[in-house]
Amino acid sequence: MNDCIKGPVVLTLICSAVCAALAGAHMLTADRIRESESRQLQDALTEAFGAGDYQVLDQTFEGVNQIISDSSGLLIFDMTSSGYEKNSQHLLIGISDGVVSGVRVVSISDSPSQAAAVSDESFLSQFTGQTAPDEPYEAVSGATKSSDGIRRAVSNALKIYCEDME
Repeated sequence: MNDCIKGPVVLTLICSAVCAALAGAHMLTADRIRESESRQLQDALTEAFGAGDYQVLDQTFEGVNQIISDSSGLLIFDMTSSGYEKNSQHLLIGISDGVVSGVRVVSISDSPSQAAAVSDESFLSQFTGQTAPDEPYEAVSGATKSSDGIRRAVSNALKIYCEDME
């Protein structure tokens, strides 16, 4: 075979084999990953807002993964925000009657020390009781970008609630 053709043919075969392996891995793991993510979300909902009958609402907003409601009228904004890294924070923000009732970090991929600092209840509790976007807050020293990401998510959730959900 001509050397000019042999290289591209071999490369095409290798790429095809790798693509087939990746497609197979996806088919084998996609359902398990979805189930795991669903369990993680349900656990975070229960831990943050108590056991309840949670229903996903059929509404979409910029920056919101989904909005979940419970039987008491609590709306929980499932959001992804950017801390130190882009889209590194998965958060749940509960709002009832226009007041933030709680903020929970589902997962965060910022550095371990930053993640621990902004996941701590002493930091998150300052958002409880807020009623308007952009209320002042205390950032965690050494984790300012991670702190700002959570503040932006809370502000966005409150803004959406006040403008579109009341």
